[in-house]
Amino acid sequence: MRNYLALVRRADFIDFFKFGFFYLNSEKVVEFECPISELPKRDDIYDALFARINSFESSFAYLIINFTKANDADDASVVTITEMKHIFPLDLEAKREYESSFDEHIKIDNPIWPDAISLIKKKQLYQSSMQGVRNIFNIFKLEGIKKCKELISEDMVEDMLSNVYDDIRPSGDVSLWVYLMRYERHSFYPKESLGYFMDIVHIIVNFMSKSEVEDYIVESTDIYKILATYEGQGYKSNDILHLLKRNEKASGFLTKIASFVPDVDFILIAVNYLKLRDIYKDEFTYDENFVSSCKASFGESFTIASYMIGIALGHDKTYACFYESLPLAIYKSKEEMAAILLRKQEERKRAKLEMERIEREREREREFEAKRRKGVKKKGKKDREYSPFAQSGYSLGRGGYPTWGRQSEESFPPCQEDDPDYIPSTMDRGYEHETPRTKTNKCVSQVDTSNRTGNLFGNEEIQEIDIQTRKLISFPLTLQKYTKHGKPSKAKNSKVVIHNKEEYQNFFKSHPEKLWKHQKQ
Repeated sequence: MRNYLALVRRADFIDFFKFGFFYLNSEKVVEFECPISELPKRDDIYDALFARINSFESSFAYLIINFTKANDADDASVVTITEMKHIFPLDLEAKREYESSFDEHIKIDNPIWPDAISLIKKKQLYQSSMQGVRNIFNIFKLEGIKKCKELISEDMVEDMLSNVYDDIRPSGDVSLWVYLMRYERHSFYPKESLGYFMDIVHIIVNFMSKSEVEDYIVESTDIYKILATYEGQGYKSNDILHLLKRNEKASGFLTKIASFVPDVDFILIAVNYLKLRDIYKDEFTYDENFVSSCKASFGESFTIASYMIGIALGHDKTYACFYESLPLAIYKSKEEMAAILLRKQEERKRAKLEMERIEREREREREFEAKRRKGVKKKGKKDREYSPFAQSGYSLGRGGYPTWGRQSEESFPPCQEDDPDYIPSTMDRGYEHETPRTKTNKCVSQVDTSNRTGNLFGNEEIQEIDIQTRKLISFPLTLQKYTKHGKPSKAKNSKVVIHNKEEYQNFFKSHPEKLWKHQKQ
């Protein structure tokens, strides 16, 4: 029997398990003769297996299958489910994921190479960085990448990125370029060109100290104190560099940097790199005018800085801009994209207008609802005022309180036809003549429509007076003043004694705004 290993994607394995067979890429099938237990020691098999692996996000993306075939088998690229012997994940995390998501019958072995993922990821990180360099040089239309690699070698970049993956900060005898590319500002340096010069001082101190030092150490240096005197002046990079060259105390610092990097202008390269890193920290875009200006002003220094920014950004953050700069056959034309952009802008505008319209409608609804609720409250208040104990005002009929004007044509409650002590419940308060009541065959007292009188009390009160107290009303008559809330007033002169009808009428002529009620004896 002949033993084989193959690296397959998770999705392909799922199809393989479901249908029972699978066609493999013959170039990715690796034959081996040693026992399974010796595979972790076989770097040659590892290299052959992972040499042509595509980039991926997580360790769940791939798995390794082990299968066997008869010695006389011609084609090792076709494998059936019965030929399967082992399934190896790339790491233990992937194993746990497969065990929880695959069919429970499937047995998942331990990884052959537990460090495979870290090795693969480091390799992918390096490939991405160098592709980022190529993207930047194509977008910026730069030349001289060979000299950049001589200055900052690919081996240096690979070692640096390996430490980046392992989260190891720079220390020891590493290149000044590494200290520059790995530098992170934590101090409150000015957000202008002067701040970049202070960053450079910090980088040089780190390099000389062979470790990343605290801010106070940097701020205690003479060169930092000189730079601090320039703060708030708005100096550009060339201005600051010119001032430093003229300052005798700063000359030692400049000479030392030149000894570290004799072939190029480290300060200008560093300023360009730090500035580019700030500009592109969120999104990489191409500004032709800006790039042209930098190329004209800084020349080689800008090229080397672009090389480093390509390493920092990598392919992931530069490919979109790079693809747009190419005449890709699968891309729409610039005219088509311009039309799409215009349509999107119009759609956003329409959507904005629609949202504004909806919001206006909602606001009108809220205002209407607020007015409605306010009206309900007022209506409730008015209802209370219309009660027999409410404040006087205008009435359209027998509304329950004194009126000024014509009373509605309505019939009154049953009459007391044979009552010698009968006193009408409505007395003319503003007219000289009183129209007498006429009797109907139903014994309902009616009033002439031309009679303009006002009720002292409402319908309920009239009924109460007619039924309960009309026989008892006689002069002298005691009137009680009531509050707005329908309670008897306790104020001075809140009770009045009326001795006759004339006095009764005169009283209400002089007290139209108050509500007075007959007090039962």
